[in-house]
Amino acid sequence: MKEAALPGGSIAGVPNEAGASEESIRTLLDALPAALYATDAEGFVTFRNKAAAELAGRTPAVGSDRWCVAWRLYRPDGALLSPEEYPVAIAMKENRAVPGMDIVAERPDGTRLLLLAYPGPIRDASGRLIGAVNLLVDIGERKAAEIQLREAMHELHHRMMNNMQMLQSLLGAAEREAGSREARDILADAARRVGTMAALQHGPFLAAGDFNARAFLEALSRNAGQSFGRQVDIAIEASSGALSQEVVLPLALIANELITNAVKHGKGERSRVSIKLALVEQGRERVLSVEDDGSGFVLEKPRRRASGLGLVTGLAGQLGGKLDVTTTTGARCVVSFPASTRHTP
Repeated sequence: MKEAALPGGSIAGVPNEAGASEESIRTLLDALPAALYATDAEGFVTFRNKAAAELAGRTPAVGSDRWCVAWRLYRPDGALLSPEEYPVAIAMKENRAVPGMDIVAERPDGTRLLLLAYPGPIRDASGRLIGAVNLLVDIGERKAAEIQLREAMHELHHRMMNNMQMLQSLLGAAEREAGSREARDILADAARRVGTMAALQHGPFLAAGDFNARAFLEALSRNAGQSFGRQVDIAIEASSGALSQEVVLPLALIANELITNAVKHGKGERSRVSIKLALVEQGRERVLSVEDDGSGFVLEKPRRRASGLGLVTGLAGQLGGKLDVTTTTGARCVVSFPASTRHTP
């Protein structure tokens, strides 16, 4: 059957307001690399371009095929769709565009294609529903590439974790074998820093790719607990918001140094020290606080950037923030930085 041309200088139910010839419109639509077809108000196919026939693996029958040009349609999970669940049928029923529907189209030879459907209604000048149009995009290759990338990233992550764990073990062994107290302290600090970076790899990420504040503090708490054992009690006092991935690592190193400083100097002659952690949003700032129940200290300009507080001050500056220390019943170290900050190494 010949493809329908509707009254009023239109093709496939698409009004031809520009006055272009039907043949020129058909040529234009056939040149599209994406599959496109149109239906009338009853869902019968009135037009399909060449790409639609190639995608379907058949020649859709204009005037008798209904709702779609493929042999069969399925959900991505493999469940067969009924005609009323086809993208065009949904767009017609709801009288609105339904962009980005995932579907699987089956060809007569049994091969299946993963597609994105972009169905939408066609209305005449008075707003009356007279048909629908559907654009189909083959995303099979893109999905395969995404899967391949995820597998590669998983392998890279696995190798990185193994390397970090090996490095942490080597530093721990070197610490135990070191002949001086100063060397053991330096190696222990290095091992804790590596452990902090490794701990973040196990944290749950949000859909947007940001790190949940609560999960961030929990990862730090676990790492500190494994490192200091019975020397420290850590409580998460407050948490809100999320951190971008650019900020997570430098802030984790800051928190690690502050926790280490609290254990070393806040414990004093006692067997344990209690530490409260908080990471909250305050207007346009993020605020990390580490508070201990020790004797407190007065913040002085660090003599060495590689020292604990020297590293904290340097990293806080890279985040566009600052470190403040107050003393009441113990030391309260607060690092505040802009919420939209980007880490500049």
